[in-house]
Amino acid sequence: MGATVSAEELNKYIVDNIDRAIRDGDIKIFYQPIIRTMTGKVCAAEALTRWIDPVHGFLSPGLFIKVLDDAGKLHVLDSHVIRGVCKDIRGKLDNGEEPFSVSINLTKSDFLNCDICKVFEESEKEYRIPAEYLCLEVSESTLKDNAEIENVLIMLLENGHERWLDDFGHGYSSFTALKRSYDVVKFDVRFLHGLGQNEVERARTIIAYSINMVKKLHFSTLIEGIETEEEYLFFKNLGCEMIQGYYFSRPMALEDLEDQGFEIESREERDYYNAIGQVTIEDSIGSDCFQEEAMAVFEYREDGISYLFQNEANKLFLAMVGGLDTQAAERIMNQKSGVLQERIRPFIKDLRSGGTNLKFSYLFCGKMINLKASFVAENPKTGAFAFAIWTTIMQDESRDTGSILLKSMQEVYTIFDRFDLIDYEEKTIKNTYINTTDYGGVTEGASIEKAIETWCNEVIIPEQRESFMEFMDIDGVKKKISKLRSKHLAHLFKTQMENGQYVEKEYILLPVNMGGKEMLLAGIINIDLGSSLL
Repeated sequence: MGATVSAEELNKYIVDNIDRAIRDGDIKIFYQPIIRTMTGKVCAAEALTRWIDPVHGFLSPGLFIKVLDDAGKLHVLDSHVIRGVCKDIRGKLDNGEEPFSVSINLTKSDFLNCDICKVFEESEKEYRIPAEYLCLEVSESTLKDNAEIENVLIMLLENGHERWLDDFGHGYSSFTALKRSYDVVKFDVRFLHGLGQNEVERARTIIAYSINMVKKLHFSTLIEGIETEEEYLFFKNLGCEMIQGYYFSRPMALEDLEDQGFEIESREERDYYNAIGQVTIEDSIGSDCFQEEAMAVFEYREDGISYLFQNEANKLFLAMVGGLDTQAAERIMNQKSGVLQERIRPFIKDLRSGGTNLKFSYLFCGKMINLKASFVAENPKTGAFAFAIWTTIMQDESRDTGSILLKSMQEVYTIFDRFDLIDYEEKTIKNTYINTTDYGGVTEGASIEKAIETWCNEVIIPEQRESFMEFMDIDGVKKKISKLRSKHLAHLFKTQMENGQYVEKEYILLPVNMGGKEMLLAGIINIDLGSSLL
């Protein structure tokens, strides 16, 4: 074994013995797991090959793959991989185990020297494997300027396979590759390992912008070549959804991989995590102020809210409003009671229904926080759902000429238990402020008529409900106020608190003009303060 031979002799040996090596089992299929950064679970794996020859021992994949490709026989090896992968997936299914998707590298040889569609179809039929389990990993060089290959690939995609772009931004790959549609775009960052610190930082900046560009096209992102925890955390914090590399595992035989204790992602959760991974994270923070919105993606389960990932601006935002980190922010959001918690509950209800661009504001540590949020996806297995929140962060208040007025208005806000800004024409709630834990609220975008009816039935004392509905008749407000000198309506109604007791609260309706548009401010004054705003 391992006898010394010339390069020409070894190359000839490889070409002449590929069929025998496959037949004798000298070429084995290895798998390198692909990890979902949000969960740490295996969501897929790349199929690779290892050739242990009885004469020459271990043959490097970098050697025999190139030799076979040059000889026009690489399709023989790849056809063997396709059949072997199908066999392995069938084995897991028969054992009642959760199989992962497998990416298979395809080259021009596969498209030009064999009927690759037939190879896939026959293998999948023989082992009864859905095409969606086999992902087609192709490079830009394979597809470049070849309509015939593209047409064959489209046929495979129509059968249910996913298309992955290999080595984006490296070698022959270019931005023109993105004119096509992909399920996954794969970045190989192994080239970073030989660079100096300054070069690494510049390269990472380029990769970060490229990742966000790809996510904006609604492609999933995969980073290959991760070898250290520092690299893993860097790309995870960029919102990269899948990662592969020696940091997690070297390629190994399926039975050895199963012994590593990796948890396999459920098939039905795949679309959920893909949708989350395609949410873009952008950072652009200047030296003086925030130039970009703080944003974070959360998951809501019955036991509370947790961060999935966030941008750097959001981390600075947490530090600015209360010296918080991620764990502290989660503890606050998940407290059983409090002003913010009461505000979150109806908001979560609307998000669960698929709400987008929902907005709310609240006071926290003396600062007015303005948020908007959108539903992302729901996990069909667990019932959890993901949502994204954006927070616009203003310049330092000490530099804001309106900061004194802002602080004064914050004091005015404390007079109210809550108020809502209502759009006369659309009959919807445009903005909401809440300053109590005694009763819940409704969310921006809700129908005001439905919100009034719900509020009336849930918190107004029964004998006053008819007069409350008359008072809150939005269509009649203008006519009623036109007859008054005060230019607003006010009335006391007994309102049920969280402890079940009814307490008198003063309700006001005040027409306001917002940018030339007539709106209505509906407020509940905390009369326990012994004061009235109007």
